[in-house]
Amino acid sequence: MIRGEQQVRVAIAGQAADWFVANDDGLSESEQLALVSWLRDSPKHVQAFLEVSQITRDLAAVDAPNLSIESLVAAARADDTVDVVTLAPEAAQDSRTSRRRGTRKFWAAPLAAAAALLVVAISLVWWNRDGERFGLPRTYETAHGEQGAWRLPDGSMLHLNTESSATVRYSGSERVVELNRGQALFDVSHGDRRRFRVSAGSAEVIATGTEFDVYRRNNTLTLITVVQGEVRVYASDSTAARSSALPASSIALNAGQQIGVDAGGLWAEPISVDTKAAVAWLRHEIVAQNRPLGEVAAEFNRYGRVQIVIDDPALKMLRISGHFDAYDTDSFAAFLASLEGVTVEKTSTRIRVFKAADHGTQAPGQ
Repeated sequence: MIRGEQQVRVAIAGQAADWFVANDDGLSESEQLALVSWLRDSPKHVQAFLEVSQITRDLAAVDAPNLSIESLVAAARADDTVDVVTLAPEAAQDSRTSRRRGTRKFWAAPLAAAAALLVVAISLVWWNRDGERFGLPRTYETAHGEQGAWRLPDGSMLHLNTESSATVRYSGSERVVELNRGQALFDVSHGDRRRFRVSAGSAEVIATGTEFDVYRRNNTLTLITVVQGEVRVYASDSTAARSSALPASSIALNAGQQIGVDAGGLWAEPISVDTKAAVAWLRHEIVAQNRPLGEVAAEFNRYGRVQIVIDDPALKMLRISGHFDAYDTDSFAAFLASLEGVTVEKTSTRIRVFKAADHGTQAPGQ
């Protein structure tokens, strides 16, 4: 009987959360009639809808990034007089039910219902809307050699290159993406009035309805490349980030331009680049146009299991050009071996590149 009551609570709470989100977005006339009909069906529907509404007001007053559904569930489970129901992304799952009737307190049932409703409502909105409703952050990640693409709640597209991580959150005035590491391409939706801001290390980018690439190449250098439209770029400042006004030092970046923020300082002016080459990673390609060999090798090492090792500083600066498959290190090694004065040695875990004159001085197995 208890389990049946739990399942009913979960179902009603889920329906209430769905109706709340839909109502907040705006209902058609027929949908409004359907909502009224659903509310009239049972006082429990009304109660659940009002409780979800109250949760929304309460969450607006808390520090949303510190809110942890896991901690809420753990706290509830710590009290064995409370029955807790959680909702996984795929389906609602019943938690273990305490049978200790003699130890139940008179408030156990209401508290269990409140805890279940809270977790269900948050989970439903979180999984269905990526946390946009409450400003909860969501992190997207890719592993070594992996790429990913996601449609964000506002309609924008997020593409992540290999070994990248981005955290997305929304507020009433901003759509904010923190590029934690790696490289991302953003195709920003035109239909949202809130500004779209990307924070990447010491770089800040403001865009509306455009397409641009942000690459945290290392701990100090971040490159921003515009494919379409225009963005404004500036070196990060906590005051500027909180303000709706752009700092006077910001620079406009148009399609086909690239600028960097290096060690906290913005380049004096942008440079012109080949945007197809800059976003070739979307096609799993590495495009080198008179680039230093060391840079190109580092790009290959982001994708492959077999790492390319170049110890000679002068060899790292050797300029090369070509279009390469990012996952085909064997072909790239063959290309390097074809270069005059370059020797390549391959093992199962690495590809070592030497100057031909230095090859004989390397110790065996090094």
